[in-house]
Amino acid sequence: MSRYLFFCVALCWVVGVSAQTYVYAERDTLLRLDVYHPSSSVDNGYTVIHIFGGGFAAGARDTKWDADYCRQLASAGYTAVGIDYRLGLRGATHVGLNTIELLQRAIYMAAEDCAEAVAWLCRNAASVGVDTRKIILEGSSAGAITALMVDYGRCNGLGYAAALPNDWKPAGVVAYSGAIFSRNGKPRWQNDKPAPTLLFHGTVDKIVPYRKTQFFSTGVFGADAIAAQMKKYNLPYCIYRYPDLGHEVSIGGPVTIDELGMFVRQMLTEGKPLHTDITQTNDSIRPSAYSKMTLKQLYAPK
Repeated sequence: MSRYLFFCVALCWVVGVSAQTYVYAERDTLLRLDVYHPSSSVDNGYTVIHIFGGGFAAGARDTKWDADYCRQLASAGYTAVGIDYRLGLRGATHVGLNTIELLQRAIYMAAEDCAEAVAWLCRNAASVGVDTRKIILEGSSAGAITALMVDYGRCNGLGYAAALPNDWKPAGVVAYSGAIFSRNGKPRWQNDKPAPTLLFHGTVDKIVPYRKTQFFSTGVFGADAIAAQMKKYNLPYCIYRYPDLGHEVSIGGPVTIDELGMFVRQMLTEGKPLHTDITQTNDSIRPSAYSKMTLKQLYAPK
Protein backbone atom coordinates (compact mmCIF):
# COMPACT_ATOMS: atom_id res chain seq x y z
CA MET A 1 0.00 0.00 0.00
CA SER A 2 1.44 3.42 -0.95
CA ARG A 3 1.99 6.07 1.73
CA TYR A 4 -0.67 8.26 0.09
CA LEU A 5 -3.26 5.47 0.08
CA PHE A 6 -2.39 4.61 3.68
CA PHE A 7 -2.99 8.24 4.66
CA CYS A 8 -6.42 8.26 2.97
CA VAL A 9 -7.39 5.03 4.73
CA ALA A 10 -6.06 6.37 8.05
CA LEU A 11 -8.28 9.44 7.76
CA CYS A 12 -11.29 7.19 7.45
CA TRP A 13 -10.28 5.44 10.67
CA VAL A 14 -9.83 8.61 12.70
CA VAL A 15 -12.97 10.56 11.76
CA GLY A 16 -14.59 9.40 15.02
CA VAL A 17 -11.83 10.82 17.26
CA SER A 18 -13.25 13.91 18.93
CA ALA A 19 -11.53 16.74 20.78
CA GLN A 20 -12.05 18.46 24.11
CA THR A 21 -11.48 22.24 23.88
CA TYR A 22 -10.05 24.41 26.65
CA VAL A 23 -9.06 28.07 26.99
CA TYR A 24 -5.43 28.17 28.09
CA ALA A 25 -4.71 31.92 28.06
CA GLU A 26 -6.21 35.31 27.33
CA ARG A 27 -4.17 37.84 25.34
CA ASP A 28 -5.90 40.23 22.93
CA THR A 29 -8.09 37.21 22.24
CA LEU A 30 -8.85 33.89 23.93
CA LEU A 31 -6.26 31.23 23.13
CA ARG A 32 -7.62 27.69 22.99
CA LEU A 33 -6.25 24.19 22.70
CA ASP A 34 -7.91 20.96 21.57
CA VAL A 35 -7.04 17.63 23.20
CA TYR A 36 -7.49 14.41 21.20
CA HIS A 37 -7.10 11.24 23.27
CA PRO A 38 -6.11 7.86 21.83
CA SER A 39 -8.03 4.75 22.71
CA SER A 40 -6.66 2.91 25.74
CA SER A 41 -5.64 -0.02 23.53
CA VAL A 42 -3.09 2.02 21.53
CA ASP A 43 -2.06 4.75 24.04
CA ASN A 44 1.75 5.00 24.10
CA GLY A 45 1.88 7.58 26.89
CA TYR A 46 3.28 10.44 24.79
CA THR A 47 1.59 13.76 24.10
CA VAL A 48 2.29 15.65 20.87
CA ILE A 49 1.60 19.39 20.91
CA HIS A 50 0.89 20.18 17.27
CA ILE A 51 1.62 23.78 16.20
CA PHE A 52 0.03 24.78 12.89
CA GLY A 53 1.83 26.57 10.06
CA GLY A 54 0.92 29.62 8.02
CA GLY A 55 3.88 32.00 8.03
CA PHE A 56 2.78 33.58 11.36
CA ALA A 57 0.15 35.30 9.21
CA ALA A 58 -2.59 32.70 8.76
CA GLY A 59 -3.75 29.28 9.91
CA ALA A 60 -5.59 27.92 12.92
CA ARG A 61 -5.40 24.98 15.28
CA ASP A 62 -8.72 23.59 14.01
CA THR A 63 -8.44 23.79 10.22
CA LYS A 64 -9.53 20.55 8.59
CA TRP A 65 -5.93 19.57 7.78
CA ASP A 66 -4.64 20.25 11.29
CA ALA A 67 -7.60 18.62 13.03
CA ASP A 68 -7.37 15.54 10.79
CA TYR A 69 -3.64 15.27 11.51
CA CYS A 70 -4.27 15.47 15.26
CA ARG A 71 -6.87 12.71 14.91
CA GLN A 72 -4.34 10.62 13.01
CA LEU A 73 -1.79 11.13 15.79
CA ALA A 74 -4.40 9.99 18.31
CA SER A 75 -5.16 6.94 16.17
CA ALA A 76 -1.42 6.14 16.26
CA GLY A 77 -1.38 6.21 20.07
CA TYR A 78 -0.49 9.79 20.97
CA THR A 79 -2.49 12.30 22.94
CA ALA A 80 -2.56 15.12 20.38
CA VAL A 81 -2.96 18.74 21.41
CA GLY A 82 -3.63 21.40 18.77
CA ILE A 83 -2.97 24.93 20.03
CA ASP A 84 -3.80 28.51 19.09
CA TYR A 85 -1.14 31.21 19.01
CA ARG A 86 -1.16 34.88 18.05
CA LEU A 87 -0.33 35.66 14.42
CA GLY A 88 2.25 38.42 14.57
CA LEU A 89 2.57 38.74 10.78
CA ARG A 90 -1.12 38.88 9.95
CA GLY A 91 -1.46 41.43 7.16
CA ALA A 92 2.29 41.64 6.49
CA THR A 93 3.19 42.12 2.81
CA HIS A 94 6.93 41.66 3.05
CA VAL A 95 9.04 39.65 5.48
CA GLY A 96 12.78 38.92 5.57
CA LEU A 97 15.97 39.85 7.34
CA ASN A 98 15.37 43.47 6.32
CA THR A 99 12.32 43.39 8.60
CA ILE A 100 14.13 41.77 11.51
CA GLU A 101 12.20 43.38 14.35
CA LEU A 102 8.83 42.43 12.83
CA LEU A 103 9.97 38.84 12.24
CA GLN A 104 11.46 38.49 15.72
CA ARG A 105 8.32 39.86 17.34
CA ALA A 106 6.11 37.35 15.51
CA ILE A 107 8.36 34.38 16.33
CA TYR A 108 8.74 35.32 19.99
CA MET A 109 4.99 35.95 20.31
CA ALA A 110 4.13 32.49 18.97
CA ALA A 111 6.78 30.84 21.17
CA GLU A 112 5.50 32.73 24.21
CA ASP A 113 1.98 31.43 23.57
CA CYS A 114 3.24 27.88 23.06
CA ALA A 115 5.17 28.08 26.34
CA GLU A 116 1.96 29.21 28.06
CA ALA A 117 0.10 26.24 26.54
CA VAL A 118 2.77 23.90 27.92
CA ALA A 119 2.46 25.54 31.35
CA TRP A 120 -1.34 25.13 31.25
CA LEU A 121 -1.01 21.43 30.37
CA CYS A 122 1.47 20.93 33.21
CA ARG A 123 -0.87 22.63 35.71
CA ASN A 124 -3.82 20.56 34.52
CA ALA A 125 -2.00 17.34 33.67
CA ALA A 126 -4.04 15.09 35.95
CA SER A 127 -7.44 16.27 34.74
CA VAL A 128 -6.47 16.40 31.08
CA GLY A 129 -4.60 13.09 31.14
CA VAL A 130 -1.09 14.17 30.16
CA ASP A 131 2.27 12.86 31.37
CA THR A 132 4.35 16.05 31.59
CA ARG A 133 7.58 14.06 31.18
CA LYS A 134 6.44 12.83 27.77
CA ILE A 135 5.40 15.99 25.94
CA ILE A 136 6.70 16.38 22.37
CA LEU A 137 6.64 19.76 20.62
CA GLU A 138 5.82 19.33 16.92
CA GLY A 139 5.08 21.85 14.23
CA SER A 140 4.77 22.64 10.55
CA SER A 141 6.60 25.62 8.96
CA ALA A 142 5.91 28.57 11.29
CA GLY A 143 4.77 25.98 13.83
CA ALA A 144 8.06 24.12 13.41
CA ILE A 145 9.97 27.36 14.02
CA THR A 146 7.85 27.87 17.13
CA ALA A 147 8.52 24.35 18.44
CA LEU A 148 12.28 24.74 17.95
CA MET A 149 12.29 28.22 19.46
CA VAL A 150 10.46 27.17 22.65
CA ASP A 151 13.18 24.63 23.44
CA TYR A 152 15.89 27.05 22.27
CA GLY A 153 14.48 29.72 24.59
CA ARG A 154 14.35 27.24 27.47
CA CYS A 155 17.99 26.29 26.95
CA ASN A 156 19.16 29.90 26.71
CA GLY A 157 17.00 31.57 29.35
CA LEU A 158 15.18 33.78 26.84
CA GLY A 159 12.28 35.79 28.18
CA TYR A 160 9.59 34.52 25.82
CA ALA A 161 9.99 31.02 27.35
CA ALA A 162 9.57 32.25 30.94
CA ALA A 163 6.14 30.62 31.35
CA LEU A 164 7.65 27.13 31.14
CA PRO A 165 7.84 25.33 34.50
CA ASN A 166 11.38 25.54 35.88
CA ASP A 167 11.94 21.79 35.90
CA TRP A 168 10.21 21.03 32.59
CA LYS A 169 11.92 19.84 29.42
CA PRO A 170 10.23 18.49 26.29
CA ALA A 171 10.71 14.81 25.65
CA GLY A 172 11.43 15.69 22.02
CA VAL A 173 11.02 18.32 19.31
CA VAL A 174 9.79 17.55 15.78
CA ALA A 175 10.10 20.17 13.04
CA TYR A 176 8.70 19.97 9.51
CA SER A 177 10.49 22.71 7.52
CA GLY A 178 11.52 24.64 10.61
CA ALA A 179 14.39 26.87 11.66
CA ILE A 180 15.94 28.65 14.62
CA PHE A 181 16.01 32.45 14.61
CA SER A 182 19.13 33.84 16.29
CA ARG A 183 20.50 37.33 16.89
CA ASN A 184 23.80 35.83 18.14
CA GLY A 185 25.14 33.80 15.24
CA LYS A 186 24.89 30.03 14.90
CA PRO A 187 22.54 28.25 17.31
CA ARG A 188 24.13 27.42 20.64
CA TRP A 189 22.47 25.94 23.70
CA GLN A 190 24.01 27.70 26.69
CA ASN A 191 22.27 26.62 29.90
CA ASP A 192 20.95 23.15 29.09
CA LYS A 193 21.03 20.57 26.34
CA PRO A 194 18.13 20.65 23.86
CA ALA A 195 15.65 17.80 23.69
CA PRO A 196 16.27 15.09 21.07
CA THR A 197 15.22 16.71 17.80
CA LEU A 198 13.67 15.27 14.63
CA LEU A 199 14.06 17.43 11.52
CA PHE A 200 12.37 17.15 8.10
CA HIS A 201 13.34 19.63 5.37
CA GLY A 202 13.34 20.00 1.59
CA THR A 203 16.72 21.01 0.19
CA VAL A 204 15.30 23.69 -2.14
CA ASP A 205 12.88 25.30 0.31
CA LYS A 206 12.47 28.97 -0.67
CA ILE A 207 10.30 29.95 2.32
CA VAL A 208 12.15 28.56 5.35
CA PRO A 209 15.84 28.14 4.44
CA TYR A 210 17.15 24.59 4.44
CA ARG A 211 20.63 25.90 5.23
CA LYS A 212 20.63 29.45 6.57
CA THR A 213 19.96 33.07 5.76
CA GLN A 214 22.31 35.27 7.76
CA PHE A 215 23.24 38.95 7.95
CA PHE A 216 26.10 39.58 10.37
CA SER A 217 25.08 37.92 13.67
CA THR A 218 21.37 37.67 12.83
CA GLY A 219 20.10 34.67 10.94
CA VAL A 220 17.45 32.06 10.27
CA PHE A 221 19.08 28.63 10.55
CA GLY A 222 17.30 25.72 8.88
CA ALA A 223 17.53 21.97 9.42
CA ASP A 224 20.92 21.57 7.73
CA ALA A 225 22.50 24.22 9.97
CA ILE A 226 20.77 22.92 13.11
CA ALA A 227 21.92 19.35 12.45
CA ALA A 228 25.48 20.56 11.87
CA GLN A 229 25.50 22.37 15.22
CA MET A 230 23.96 19.41 17.03
CA LYS A 231 26.54 17.09 15.51
CA LYS A 232 29.33 19.49 16.54
CA TYR A 233 28.16 19.51 20.16
CA ASN A 234 27.25 15.79 20.22
CA LEU A 235 23.54 16.39 20.76
CA PRO A 236 20.87 13.84 19.76
CA TYR A 237 19.12 14.53 16.47
CA CYS A 238 17.67 12.84 13.41
CA ILE A 239 17.34 14.64 10.08
CA TYR A 240 15.43 13.62 6.96
CA ARG A 241 16.60 15.55 3.91
CA TYR A 242 14.36 15.65 0.82
CA PRO A 243 16.38 16.43 -2.35
CA ASP A 244 14.70 18.74 -4.86
CA LEU A 245 11.65 19.32 -2.67
CA GLY A 246 10.62 22.68 -1.31
CA HIS A 247 8.20 23.79 1.36
CA GLU A 248 5.76 20.93 0.73
CA VAL A 249 7.80 18.99 3.29
CA SER A 250 6.15 21.22 5.90
CA ILE A 251 2.90 19.24 5.50
CA GLY A 252 4.60 15.85 5.56
CA GLY A 253 3.36 14.87 9.02
CA PRO A 254 0.50 12.60 7.92
CA VAL A 255 2.79 10.44 5.74
CA THR A 256 5.71 10.25 8.18
CA ILE A 257 3.94 8.73 11.18
CA ASP A 258 6.27 5.71 10.93
CA GLU A 259 9.34 7.96 11.07
CA LEU A 260 7.89 9.74 14.09
CA GLY A 261 7.24 6.40 15.76
CA MET A 262 10.81 5.25 15.18
CA PHE A 263 12.16 8.50 16.64
CA VAL A 264 9.95 8.14 19.73
CA ARG A 265 10.82 4.48 20.20
CA GLN A 266 14.58 4.68 19.67
CA MET A 267 15.55 8.15 20.90
CA LEU A 268 12.91 9.00 23.49
CA THR A 269 11.90 5.64 24.96
CA GLU A 270 15.13 3.66 24.58
CA GLY A 271 17.36 6.71 24.98
CA LYS A 272 19.75 5.87 22.16
CA PRO A 273 22.10 8.84 21.53
CA LEU A 274 21.50 8.78 17.82
CA HIS A 275 22.95 11.06 15.17
CA THR A 276 20.88 9.91 12.22
CA ASP A 277 21.16 11.55 8.80
CA ILE A 278 18.86 10.24 6.08
CA THR A 279 18.49 11.46 2.51
CA GLN A 280 14.93 10.47 1.67
CA THR A 281 14.51 9.25 -1.89
CA ASN A 282 11.06 7.62 -1.75
CA ASP A 283 7.82 9.30 -2.77
CA SER A 284 6.28 9.68 0.68
CA ILE A 285 6.18 13.45 0.09
CA ARG A 286 5.45 14.59 -3.44
CA PRO A 287 6.15 17.88 -5.25
CA SER A 288 3.35 20.43 -5.04
CA ALA A 289 2.65 24.11 -5.56
CA TYR A 290 4.84 24.74 -2.53
CA SER A 291 7.91 23.47 -4.42
CA LYS A 292 8.87 26.83 -5.90
CA MET A 293 6.91 29.20 -3.69
CA THR A 294 8.93 32.13 -2.35
CA LEU A 295 8.55 34.44 0.64
CA LYS A 296 7.42 37.22 -1.69
CA GLN A 297 4.60 35.05 -2.99
CA LEU A 298 3.65 33.88 0.50
CA TYR A 299 3.16 37.42 1.80
CA ALA A 300 1.76 38.91 -1.38
CA PRO A 301 -1.43 40.92 -0.76
CA LYS A 302 -4.47 38.69 -1.12
